[in-house]
Amino acid sequence: MKLDTLKLLAWVAFALVPSVAFAHIANENQSAAGLTVELGIVPADTLRGRPEEEALRKMHGGVPSGKSMYHVMVAIFDAKTGRQVTDALVRARVEEVGLTREEKALEPMQVADAVTYGNFFRMAGSATFRITVQIRLPGTTRMTELQFEHRHP
Repeated sequence: MKLDTLKLLAWVAFALVPSVAFAHIANENQSAAGLTVELGIVPADTLRGRPEEEALRKMHGGVPSGKSMYHVMVAIFDAKTGRQVTDALVRARVEEVGLTREEKALEPMQVADAVTYGNFFRMAGSATFRITVQIRLPGTTRMTELQFEHRHP
């Protein structure tokens, strides 16, 4: 598949369903060490009460209650071939710069023939958040790390 097609499939996974796509969704990408990483951030409250909530309960223990919870997701591609990476170990650290920090494994999720990795994080306030994504490909010990900066609109 072409990279554009896979990115579109990953974006479908980020949006989950069309009605969620109209909520605030951050989408950023970076490349490092032969990988292209697409980052998506969706407010958790847009996922509550949806049919997909049951699937999220199985993957991440459910959609958390309370304000300031966001679903942080990444889709990972081989930068050279455009093929999606579906078997990596992925972690993310979300920190409000200079203040709070939370680190979790990003769990693989399959949606519409695309694989993304995600989990829920608390991202309160309007500060700048640094999101550090660590990726280890199968059969390697090397960790690829990318940093994203995010600020809610």
